[in-house]
Parts: sequence; C-alpha cells; structure tokens
Amino acid sequence: MIFNRKKGIVADWWFEDRRRLVSPTSRTELHQLLEMCQSAALVLEVHDLFRPSRVIFEGWLRPNPDTGDTVRVEEPDVTVAIPQEIGSRELVTYCEKALDKLEQQRSFLYPIDLYMMGAGVVLDADGQEQEQPDVTWLWGKTLDAHIVNVCTQSDAWLPYTLLAQPQPAVWKLNAPRLEAALQEIQNRLGILPYINSHSDHAVIDGFRLSNHTDCDDEVLPTYW
Repeated sequence: MIFNRKKGIVADWWFEDRRRLVSPTSRTELHQLLEMCQSAALVLEVHDLFRPSRVIFEGWLRPNPDTGDTVRVEEPDVTVAIPQEIGSRELVTYCEKALDKLEQQRSFLYPIDLYMMGAGVVLDADGQEQEQPDVTWLWGKTLDAHIVNVCTQSDAWLPYTLLAQPQPAVWKLNAPRLEAALQEIQNRLGILPYINSHSDHAVIDGFRLSNHTDCDDEVLPTYW
C-alpha cells in the first residue's frame, strides 16, 4: 500500500548536518543542499527504491548575504522534470539549469523546501517487482544547517499492512532493502539521522519499522 503523501508520512529519517552552521543566503549553500539530496537519491536508486521524475521547489526567500537575513517572497512553485534515462546522477545539473533561468528572470531566491519525487520498486510476496510512486522520496531544507529528510509512503517495510493485514513475506523481502539503503546514506553523508520513536503509522526503531499495537499487542490499523 502507498499512503497518500498529503495525509502524512509513513516514516522518515532526518539527516541534519550540524557540522557546519549555514544560512539560506547564497547559491553556494543551495548547491551544497542539492548535492546532499543527490547523494541520498543515488543510494536509494542503487537499491531500486527511488528513480526521480521531478524536483519541486516550494516557497522562496530573498537573502541578504551581508546581514544573513531573509525575506519571504511570493513566487510560484517550480517543478523540474527529470528525464527517466538520466536518473539521480544528474539531479543537481538539471536543477541548477532551471535555477539559472529563474535567476535571469527575477534574481536569486532560495527555496524554502525542495522535494525530489519519483517511483520505486516494492517486491510482492512472490518476489516480483512492483513499481509504485512515492516508495521513497526526499525533502531538502536549510534552517541553520542543511537537512535531507528521507521519507517513505509504503508499508512494505512493516510486518502488517496499514490495514493490519499480515504480510510476512513482503516484510521479509523489503525491510532489509530499506535498512541497507538508510545505513548506506548515513555512511555516505557522514551524518547520524534524527529519528522519531514513532510516526502516526509506524513504530520507528533505528532503520527498522513495526506496526502500532494496543495494550494486548493486537496490531492497530492506521490507514484512514
């Protein structure tokens, strides 16, 4: 099952780079954020969990590099299409080409949020590949540090579906794939992620997920 992104995230892992304080005030900083996102995307792609189709820039800030201040600017969201044959390896290049064109029209603005969206592969109970949207996706943001949030809308990593239906074969085939990818992202970025103990839909224990249960250990459905 793929849970609607507008209704919440099944689980996420927040990779925040606290090794260097930054501010959303320059194209150089934006380039570094994009490179962090691309690094995570490349790992997910190798594990067949993500193939990008678009990058969405939402919200814009006008920076003042001299003071470090930013002002919210009302400009429309921008979507950059990523050709299927390109994949993750050229994400930064395609995004920066689009940003170059925007700068020519209205000077440099820093995006408040960027989302890298696409499709991924889930293995069914027979081990057959099923391509689905939003299996994993990425949310990039700059506060006082660069952040890449790795998110999933799939319940394939859970022993039970979000409707509390058992799926042991699906879980055993898929959960290790996600765990391996997240571990590799941690290694590649050199950042330990901030991890909530649970979301509305799953209990999060490191890179492993389990279903919510009641006081009698009965699995609770969480999809609505």
